[in-house]
Amino acid sequence: MQRIAVVNLGCPKNQIDSETMSGLLAEQGYQLVSRPEIAEIIIVNTCSFIHDARQESIDQVLAMAELKKTGSCRQLLVAGCLAQMHHRELAEEIPEVDGFLGTGSVDKILEVIAGKNELILPPEQYDGLAETRRLLSTYPWGYLKIAEGCSRRCSYCVIPRLRGPLRSKGMEQILVEARWLVQMGIKEIILIAQDTSQYGLDIAGRSLLPNLLVELEKIPGIHWIRLLYCYPDHITDELIDVMAASGKLCKYLDIPLQHSHPAILGSMGRKGGMELRELIDKLRHRIPGIALRTTFMVGYPGETREHFQHLLDFVRWAEFDHLGSFPYSREAGTRAGAMKGHVPPFIKKRRYRKLMTVQQQIVHKRNAKLTGTKFKVLVDSVSGGTAYGRSYREAPEIDSNIIFPAMSVKVGDFVSVRCTGFNGYDLLGEIDNE
Repeated sequence: MQRIAVVNLGCPKNQIDSETMSGLLAEQGYQLVSRPEIAEIIIVNTCSFIHDARQESIDQVLAMAELKKTGSCRQLLVAGCLAQMHHRELAEEIPEVDGFLGTGSVDKILEVIAGKNELILPPEQYDGLAETRRLLSTYPWGYLKIAEGCSRRCSYCVIPRLRGPLRSKGMEQILVEARWLVQMGIKEIILIAQDTSQYGLDIAGRSLLPNLLVELEKIPGIHWIRLLYCYPDHITDELIDVMAASGKLCKYLDIPLQHSHPAILGSMGRKGGMELRELIDKLRHRIPGIALRTTFMVGYPGETREHFQHLLDFVRWAEFDHLGSFPYSREAGTRAGAMKGHVPPFIKKRRYRKLMTVQQQIVHKRNAKLTGTKFKVLVDSVSGGTAYGRSYREAPEIDSNIIFPAMSVKVGDFVSVRCTGFNGYDLLGEIDNE
């Protein structure tokens, strides 16, 4: 049977799509390989969220196109967000591409391989049924997508055009998939969507996330449940109560705030201002020890020095455990893209560096206070006698690690680790057997 390489780019949602395609292909006897240069069929699952991601995807497609000349590749397919938005342009500019698969049709990968050269469906239907047939690429943690698309209209964002409106997966299907992940040996289930806090809004007119978490908690074999991408305006008292009472839900929230200044948030089409401070205070009061992650955009159109200083002051006040940032990217067809007052690139880069410097100082201060603290740690990898793991405070791939001598531990073990210091963002420790 033919050898296939799936090259994944972008977010965890894309990763699930790549795993789904890989699983469907493996069921049909295709041989999955990790090296594209030896593959006869190459699938590039692309991202198109911002300019840099789009350029990375195009560069990867061009590199794979070269393998049709120099390698064993006989068929090159492009999937994901770039294909959804720009398949016609790609077909004209890169004739080596043999087929396209949009975000709403990854479960039709076999049809495209069989010769249907374009399958770009409106991203409106989503049941996730094929996702229990995916070939997992992570261990001991796994992603579980609870919804697809987004019905928000943030001024800078193209996601609704790429992935369609919010469509929540049925709760029973999510529970089926969670049980399947447990059967596959997954210790930590990470719930994802464009906005997990809106789960169920399209079904019941209100967030059903608290209800879902209560049902997931009942499943035997789940050790940890983690939430990513919770927007602040749907973090309700009910959700906070469920988190505070749960024995499996990590005391961790990823809240993409994007900015702190009310004028910038208003222009973005997002809520905020003093409400953000009140929310953070409430979370830390009601869930002691909670770890908070966020993301901020710098250089949004019209952002002045005063707006940026407001953001720096807010970050110093909030002392987030984890923080990511990126310069604003002007996207065609968005409201923000047509606005006046675009910030020069060199200023955006300077603000980005300043924000991350402030966050590094915060992390060093917080890490120093953790010396001597014991954590329950899930071992993610072991290499050369050193183990790399995470506590409830860290999500995989995006946050820091806890690093300690491996002793006899193996991947997937839970161990007690006492923090002895830190190196940059990472905590250092040793196994505590007391």
